[in-house]
Amino acid sequence: MTGSGPTLGELMVGVEGLALLRSLYSDEPEARAARLAETLALLDGGVPTDSVGVELGLTDGYARWAPTYDRPLRLFGIEEPPLRRLLDALPAGEVLDAACGTGRWSAYLTGRGHAVTGVDQSPDMVDRARTKVPDARFLLGDLTRLPLPDASVDAAVCALALVHVADLDAAFAEFARVVRPGGRVIISDVHPFLVMLGWQPQFTVDGGRAYMRLHAHKPSDYVTAGLRAGLAVRSYEEPSLTAEAAATPTAGLIPDANRTAYVGLPGVLVWEFERGA
Repeated sequence: MTGSGPTLGELMVGVEGLALLRSLYSDEPEARAARLAETLALLDGGVPTDSVGVELGLTDGYARWAPTYDRPLRLFGIEEPPLRRLLDALPAGEVLDAACGTGRWSAYLTGRGHAVTGVDQSPDMVDRARTKVPDARFLLGDLTRLPLPDASVDAAVCALALVHVADLDAAFAEFARVVRPGGRVIISDVHPFLVMLGWQPQFTVDGGRAYMRLHAHKPSDYVTAGLRAGLAVRSYEEPSLTAEAAATPTAGLIPDANRTAYVGLPGVLVWEFERGA
């Protein structure tokens, strides 16, 4: 653990400010007035000093998140439909599930007739994936050093994980290395808008909350890394946050501000790349 993290009060004030900015030029002055009034009341009454959560490193974070990771995460609802469309178009073959976690996409791909190899750096996640998807093969490994031979899979999927990687070039080079010529690399990730606004993966640990920091990669960073690795962009989507996806710690405390601040912002990036011949 490192540090005590931001406070709930700080987050609430920030969400109120974001909501005000997003409604600043709307034709609803009463909405702006409500944001100002709620902010002033919050400040006058004393902002909550409870911690939003303790910060955990990647290894410890995923080890402690693993027992509850299979609960639906807030971004799954907007990430899964476009990702399924891309995966459903793949002919049955050998597929890498990179940063597979507990096997969410490994299970889906196996069910569609693919021979799946899942790779994750967390032993706790891999153990759960092996139990959940016994027909797939799971290996420990890093996104920047995949434990697979060159040109060994027909496609690779990496879901909501590259935000944990500082060096996109290294990860994309590995995807291009293990995918056969003409194969696909399908990626979803947390949108940098959210990361830049303080959005972090948050989860329950020991009766409290914890979070891990993310890297805010711009859309152009993914394109550049892909091109450098010899991949071409085939498609790109940016699903927007819904009210359900905007399930932040402030959603139940200041619901109107939370909804105004987040709903409609791009929430996820979904890419399809193709490796050249």
